[in-house]
Amino acid sequence: MNDDDVVTLVREQRDTVHSVTPVEQIISRGRARRRRRLTDITRLSFGGVVAATTLALGVSGAFRTAAKLGTIHRAAYTLRHNANGTDTLTLTPGELLNPSQLQSDFAQYGIPANVSSGSYCTSDPAPAGFSQAVTLPGPGSWRVGSGQQPTITIDPSKIPSGTELSIGYFRDASGSASGEQQANMSLINTGSYSCSSTPPDMSKPDTSNEDFGLIYGGPGQPPGS
Repeated sequence: MNDDDVVTLVREQRDTVHSVTPVEQIISRGRARRRRRLTDITRLSFGGVVAATTLALGVSGAFRTAAKLGTIHRAAYTLRHNANGTDTLTLTPGELLNPSQLQSDFAQYGIPANVSSGSYCTSDPAPAGFSQAVTLPGPGSWRVGSGQQPTITIDPSKIPSGTELSIGYFRDASGSASGEQQANMSLINTGSYSCSSTPPDMSKPDTSNEDFGLIYGGPGQPPGS
């Protein structure tokens, strides 16, 4: 028996029942209680949907964060995103670097960078903060020895606002490093810099810790040969 059946039965029996409260008032109160009950059920259902949606969004967010903590493997390098928010780039001497691929991988990990091939961009004066944002295998200019894989750690949170990393990539065509790869790195002011197709002179030592130069092996050629 549902609520409508009850109302019908009360109406049919009202002439035989003696009550201080009028029958129509009793019916009205019953309908009001039923409306409140349905409203409570609706609120409970909506609350359950909201809670389930919130939980699902929280779980999916956790999965997105966990998915970011990984390593990108390329022939010329690996790029590892660390749990502490830093990123570690390990170069593989003897494998040609693809600058556009490196810039794309940097972007995945939120590293603002301008990676160019055959040119190197700088700001004058160079913005401060490079040594806080980048941990290098050694100060200034550096040449990879046989069997070494240079490792560079970048902390995107330490890159000052309005700046980005500049990485210039070259294939040396002459001199003692002929055939090897050269990479130079510094900070530049976003939108305020100039670029040169002349590779920086790596024979001049620089210990300022505000830029970095690296010579490492080319295809089929051991580093430092």
